Amino acid sequence: MKHYVRGKVVIVTGASSGFGAATAKMLHEMGAQTVLVGRHKKTLDAVGKTLKEGNWLAVPADCTRTEGWNKIVAATLRAFRKIDVLVNCHGGGVQIDDVEKLSDDVFQAVLDLNLTSCMKGARAVIPEMRKNGFGHIVNISSCCVQYAWASWAVYTAAKAGVAGLTRCLQKEMEPWGGKATCVFPGAARTRFSENAHMEPNWNDAYPTGEEIARTIVHCVDVPPSCVIDEVSILGVQQVRDVLNPF
Repeated sequence: MKHYVRGKVVIVTGASSGFGAATAKMLHEMGAQTVLVGRHKKTLDAVGKTLKEGNWLAVPADCTRTEGWNKIVAATLRAFRKIDVLVNCHGGGVQIDDVEKLSDDVFQAVLDLNLTSCMKGARAVIPEMRKNGFGHIVNISSCCVQYAWASWAVYTAAKAGVAGLTRCLQKEMEPWGGKATCVFPGAARTRFSENAHMEPNWNDAYPTGEEIARTIVHCVDVPPSCVIDEVSILGVQQVRDVLNPF
């Protein structure tokens, strides 16, 4: 089977663990020149050691900060001279709780980590993509946008913004050959719950990050003439536990 991502330069954020690490590994195996982005060099290098030799780069950077994106773009261009794809896999709940219990700092942290960072990423890479007449941005939203649960309002609002951002990016990028995709994953066995201070083990029967990442990778590895605009992927157990979409 032909891999359309072969030879393309792909930046994957949140590549230290979870969806990001799994996505980066799969794309690299398919022949992509892969840029691993995360906050800490040590964890990125650990992921890098699991990849085949060559054609990957680790860039420790904070995606919530403009200077972080400047660093990512500069390092990628030095190593590979172009940027074809950006997969924004970074994000997190910060603190999952009722709105009335969350501080201004938490509000801002959730928005910065999940939404504003994606805006900054798009702003940083689109000029380089436009130069080559091709570019693809894949943003990871959440199934929270399609449903509603108590205590998830602020995170859901941020991820709804990601969906809206992606739809508009498709319109902005299409005239020069660009495209944008939004992925709505369900819950998975990643470090999300730990980082958001949630009860442990509630999602033990849910998919792994690698299982969800297969869909993210599929969105990237499509012919230049095609775009997957939006796609949802949920664990069967989550549908049984909390959803009734059928």
